[in-house]
Amino acid sequence: MQYNIDADEEFLRVTISGRDEDRPPSEVCALVLAESRKRNRKRILIELDQKFPLSPTSQYHLVTNLPKIGFTAEERIALVHKTPYAQNANHFINLLGRNHRVMVRNFTGLEPAKEWLRGNSS
Repeated sequence: MQYNIDADEEFLRVTISGRDEDRPPSEVCALVLAESRKRNRKRILIELDQKFPLSPTSQYHLVTNLPKIGFTAEERIALVHKTPYAQNANHFINLLGRNHRVMVRNFTGLEPAKEWLRGNSS
């Protein structure tokens, strides 16, 4: 798995590609959180180009482990998947995020993700 973490004037920008196993990337999540705090960017935009989506079980583990890693309700995480297949397969994350009060959502494109990160949509 390859990833890049950078920041612009609004967001922490993360790109992740090449994950080829059904295992939540908890170690990358911890690095993203550390960088978010270092750069004082609580709005995190993650663009994903994965070979296949996480299974519902792995999506559950990903979302429920975010608070254990240290993510709080102050951080917002927008996930933008490159393929429609991955976008559709990861909608469970939205339900899990709402049910566990974790501010993480999936989006079909960058603009809706940015609007949500800015707090302009629910």
